Amino acid sequence: MARSFWVAVAALGMALAVQPAASQTTPKPDAAKPAPGPVSADPQSTTAAYGDWVVRCQRIGDGAAAQRVCEAAETIQTQGAQGPIAQIAIGRVAPTDPLRLTLVLPPNVSFPSAPRMEVDDKDAHPVDLNWRRCLSGGCFADAEMKDDLLQFWRRQAGQGSIKFRDGVGRDIAAPFSFRGLAQALDALAKS
Repeated sequence: MARSFWVAVAALGMALAVQPAASQTTPKPDAAKPAPGPVSADPQSTTAAYGDWVVRCQRIGDGAAAQRVCEAAETIQTQGAQGPIAQIAIGRVAPTDPLRLTLVLPPNVSFPSAPRMEVDDKDAHPVDLNWRRCLSGGCFADAEMKDDLLQFWRRQAGQGSIKFRDGVGRDIAAPFSFRGLAQALDALAKS
C-alpha cells in the first residue's frame, strides 16, 4: 500500500526536477506563507517488528476524519540482489473490508501467468493471486485472505514459497517466512 505512494512521490519529484528553469517560479519574499497546522499527539506512522514480519500503520487525513491504515508485511531479499525480490502485505483499507494479501514482484514477469503462494508442494491451501497492475517499481497481485487460510498460515512456523514466471518464462520459487506472522496478525487485529 505505502509502496505505490512512494512510487508516485518519486515520479512527481523527478517530473519537477526536469522542468526547465524558466518555468519554475520563485515566491515573492513578501508573500505570506500559511501557518502550519497543529501537530497531533497521535503518531503519523508506527512500525513494530514480529520475527520476520513488520506491522506498519499510517494515519491518513486530519482531525476527526483521520483514518488509521495498517498492514502486516514481509520483504524478501536474496543475497547479491540490489533490492527486494518480493514484498508481501496483509491488510485492509477500510475496517469493514476483508483482509487482502498483496504481493509485489519485480516488473520482470510473464503474462499470462499468476503468482502462487504455498507452504510446500503438497499444500492443500495454495493461494493463487490475480495480477492488478505493473508499474516501473513492480507488479502487484492480490487475493482475499479467507479465515481458513489465515488460520492455516498462523499455524505455520517455517518457510513458504512464492512461485511465479519471470519475463523469459522461467519458473521462479522464492522463499518467504511464516516466523512472526501469527503475532503480526494479532497486532494487526488490534490496530
